[in-house]
Amino acid sequence: MAHVSDSIEAVAYALLERVSYAENKDIGIGPTDTRGGQRPDRHWILSTYAECLRTVRTAQASAARDDTEAREGYAGFREVPREAILASAPI
Repeated sequence: MAHVSDSIEAVAYALLERVSYAENKDIGIGPTDTRGGQRPDRHWILSTYAECLRTVRTAQASAARDDTEAREGYAGFREVPREAILASAPI
């Protein structure tokens, strides 16, 4: 089981924190946060989090498609370009 911090939602929230920092939005992350930016409205928070969530899900799906072992029909063989084989040091 994955840690809560490894969940898609947790990664999206961490991205929301970065975006709010970059856009000088004070979302009140902690009680000692005295950075003092603009206070975003509810719409900004929810739409930005939704955008972050879509971004993380898209990145995860893209990574899964690019992973040879995750592709449908994978039979356990790794595809290695001929150039890589020829460039490698002999055993």
